[in-house]
Amino acid sequence: MSKAKVLAAKFCADSPLIPPFFVGTSQIVLLEELAKLPKHMQPVDMNKHREYPAYVKGKNENSMMPQLVGDWGTPVPGSYKECLTLIGPDVEVGLSTGTPWDPLGFSKLYDRNFEFNGNMTFPHVQWLRESELKHGRCAMLAIVGIFAQGAFHIDGYPEAPWYEALKACYDKPQGIVGLGIAQISAFAMIIEGKFFPKDSWIGQMDREPGDLGFDPLKLSKDAESMKSMQLKELKNGRLAMMAFMSHVVGHYLPGSVPGVSALPRETAAAQAPAFCGTTASQPESTAKTAARYTTQTILPSLAWIKSGVKASELQPKQLKALTLAGNDVLIGKTEAGALFCVGNLCPHIGTPMSEGADVIGDVIVCPLHGSSFKVTTGELLDWCVSPPIIGPLTGLIVEKKNLLVFEVRQGGLLGTGDVEVLVDTNAKKAYEAWYWKGLLDAQGKDDGTYY
Repeated sequence: MSKAKVLAAKFCADSPLIPPFFVGTSQIVLLEELAKLPKHMQPVDMNKHREYPAYVKGKNENSMMPQLVGDWGTPVPGSYKECLTLIGPDVEVGLSTGTPWDPLGFSKLYDRNFEFNGNMTFPHVQWLRESELKHGRCAMLAIVGIFAQGAFHIDGYPEAPWYEALKACYDKPQGIVGLGIAQISAFAMIIEGKFFPKDSWIGQMDREPGDLGFDPLKLSKDAESMKSMQLKELKNGRLAMMAFMSHVVGHYLPGSVPGVSALPRETAAAQAPAFCGTTASQPESTAKTAARYTTQTILPSLAWIKSGVKASELQPKQLKALTLAGNDVLIGKTEAGALFCVGNLCPHIGTPMSEGADVIGDVIVCPLHGSSFKVTTGELLDWCVSPPIIGPLTGLIVEKKNLLVFEVRQGGLLGTGDVEVLVDTNAKKAYEAWYWKGLLDAQGKDDGTYY
């Protein structure tokens, strides 16, 4: 047998795709050409070298799983068992020692990988603890930053509230600002690179979760001190995460978090200059409850507000969403070109009509559930007709309502100016008063005064 045939027979024996008996002329010619290639370009004997291991039997003999995934080790069960040995999984809710508080069973999800098919879909408790500690440390730094920013300011950095400080730094990263951002980014990359939690997803990390070997003050002198400091860090990290989320929610939803929304949100207005020969009065000290709310009845105050949109800029069936004096309005034209203005929020569940609403004649159709209304009167024509079954079901739980309609006119000489809308400039204030009245009634403050 020729050398080429020997190579062909060996190649086919190694290949799962070509049967050994199938060694034709074309395969011999192919192998003769391959034999002329340099050594580093020769075909790899997969069974001999095992450079790319195939799927093999794992610890669970009833499933198939990779022996090697990247540079991971072989995964084995034991997530919940290790959770029992961690510091602080049972201290926040007063459970007995050794009974972790895990109502959603996150620490048990990893072990269920092996009950299914051996694929590592869920993380090991090592990865969960590493994530908890990392987020807790970031939250502790964030809380310190929020309060420190109100106490002092570093020259060269922009003056901005905490929720806009990072954006302000990235908008103008020159000088000391750019140097600070570069230092923070470099530090984060070094820490993440050196202490990358390799194999933590499968519970085979080469260090304890969260242990970066950083203890310059030598606070963990012995095993007991180490456990005490670990528990303190864990508890303070959890508290900081809750505090930071409270600040975020309290900022974007004022009044939703007791105490947080009562903090000063703006600086006091500058004192007006005094007349000659008089002494300017000292501004009153700002209390922690600087936000003033009223429970008085707020009467409507109608006014024509310019929209900044000209009628000539709108085509028939075109819509323009605006917020005028706290009112969400939708300016548009009917198919015949008649100008109209309606509320932008659908009376069903408050979704924006501007996100895909259709104008058919003088009727506007909500893009979500197909409710239709007359743009001239706001009269309800159809209520939640789509999608089938789901739309009508969602309509049953909400009372049928007409669409809010606003008076509209074209300003300027002969109607060449901006479109003007007649809105209640006290609408937002009246809504807030109604909200605070309900809140303060329970505290005995329904007397029309400020809280």
